[in-house]
Amino acid sequence: MKKLISFLIMCMFLPVGAFAEHAEIPLEKITDPDMAHALFVKAMNEKNIDQLCSMYTDDAVMVLRDGKLEVSGQSSLRRVFSIMVDMVETLNIETVYQVEAENTVLFRSKYRSVYKTPDGKIEEVVSSGIEVLEKQADGTWLFSIDHQNGGSNVL
Repeated sequence: MKKLISFLIMCMFLPVGAFAEHAEIPLEKITDPDMAHALFVKAMNEKNIDQLCSMYTDDAVMVLRDGKLEVSGQSSLRRVFSIMVDMVETLNIETVYQVEAENTVLFRSKYRSVYKTPDGKIEEVVSSGIEVLEKQADGTWLFSIDHQNGGSNVL
């Protein structure tokens, strides 16, 4: 009985949610456009779907790698990110350039992704994307457009 009482007393000092199946991890916000790609890479490599989704506006549009499929809205983005984190082994992004105009930033990126195909093969993609960030009322930034191959050579 003494052990039970000691255990219960000790539990009183644990943080709320300490025994939750999934402890809530605070989401990072993009406070400076310069950190956007690094935070995206970190979230993807850590397979943190909540973090990835939190970096996009509610009505964000993503054009997938083939350039033919657009998805928009948080529920669609969550489905896409769920698939991506299952496939992507590693992701690296280099910011080629960024242009800022008041509350909007246009990025061109070069990325390298190593991923596992549905049949288990490891493949690599190197391409260039275009992304747009919009400044929010609280001073943070969110992706509103993400075109995975928008910066690729079209000639």
